[in-house]
Amino acid sequence: MSFYLYIMRHAKSDWSDPQKSDFKRPINGRGKRNSVRIGQWMNDNNYIPQKIISSPATRAKETIELVIEQITKFNDEDLFFQDDLYLAQFTQLIEIINTYQNDAQSLMLVGHNTGIENLVNHLCSQSGNPQTTVTTANLFIFEYIDKNFNPATDSCKLIEAIKPKKLT
Repeated sequence: MSFYLYIMRHAKSDWSDPQKSDFKRPINGRGKRNSVRIGQWMNDNNYIPQKIISSPATRAKETIELVIEQITKFNDEDLFFQDDLYLAQFTQLIEIINTYQNDAQSLMLVGHNTGIENLVNHLCSQSGNPQTTVTTANLFIFEYIDKNFNPATDSCKLIEAIKPKKLT
């Protein structure tokens, strides 16, 4: 049975309060709209991860909470916030995937650049796709033949690359 790996960068953050720490920066209006768009697209196209692991930073947390509000079949108890996803780099992201991949048939990570972009581009190269820029609220879905894969070395298939501004 196929395994689906969803990778999402948090939505556009609000920089209006320079006193806010990086960790506590919320998303802005565009970020809210784009998060809702992504969630609606996921729901409409039946791309519903079984488990979601998100950075606990405010902008990531707000992003995924708006996304899952749109998904009628997602169980809120399967959303987890993991401290080491905050600003995680490639190696940490691979470790997180390895930790959770056996617990479900699909897993979603919500995090930050540069780690998310490095991971997406690694997976794109593993799937024979060109490298890409991962901007805010972008969602990438990769498919593996089963959940016994190594994301660092095994090939996968890029199923979707969703950029909110291209959604109507």
